[in-house]
Amino acid sequence: AIASSIEEDEYGLTLIDGIFSIINFDSLPQTDTFSLYSRWMGNGKYDIEINLLNPSKEKILGTIDDSFELTRENEVFYFWGNFEDIAFDEPGVYWIQVKADGKLLKEIPLFVLENDEDIDIPENLTQKPILAFTLPALEIYENDYGLTSLKGIYEYYATDELPFTDSFIIANGWMSGESEYNQHIEIFSPDKKLLYKSEPQSFETNAGSIITLFDEISNFSFEKEGDYLVKVFLDDEEVNSFVLKVIKE
Repeated sequence: AIASSIEEDEYGLTLIDGIFSIINFDSLPQTDTFSLYSRWMGNGKYDIEINLLNPSKEKILGTIDDSFELTRENEVFYFWGNFEDIAFDEPGVYWIQVKADGKLLKEIPLFVLENDEDIDIPENLTQKPILAFTLPALEIYENDYGLTSLKGIYEYYATDELPFTDSFIIANGWMSGESEYNQHIEIFSPDKKLLYKSEPQSFETNAGSIITLFDEISNFSFEKEGDYLVKVFLDDEEVNSFVLKVIKE
């Protein structure tokens, strides 16, 4: 997720403030600083590199990197960092490339405008929207600048009591595309039983947009320890999944 800032809230959970996909300057060249949140699931040791590239992808303008080891099956890890004083010389579609051990995993567009003027949009960004992020959180709201913010993002449940219930949201950020789509989510128990299926939500996108949809899940019952799999669907096609991990202490 690309955001104005990222920090911890009063409970030690992650706060992503001001999610955006467009930077609009009165004139160019200019510099800007912003934050990026990334989330990882799996096991093993990895070297992560996140680069910001110019529109031609010939020049790296900034890098955020980290190394970590996931020791549990489907362990969840996150980190964030800042792209500091990035020099934007021209309008266009810049690219955030995400790599693990040198392998390209994902590209996210960042739209840079000069005085609100139109830019050339690559054809692939007018097709299906990109799922930029899918996150469990406790609260979603608009900040003082009208940008979507997520509060209380968490990685797992550590509990000494089972079963227990909790209320939370699942937020999905969709970027680009130029059409109308439907999304829904499903949550499965550790033994792969369907526990929750949301009603489809319709949304309309355009090439430079990011739209955050969310499902409010009230009094969801966690009956046992293990991995509760969350699947995200676009027009009934599964496009991503992650786990809500419950650890018995």
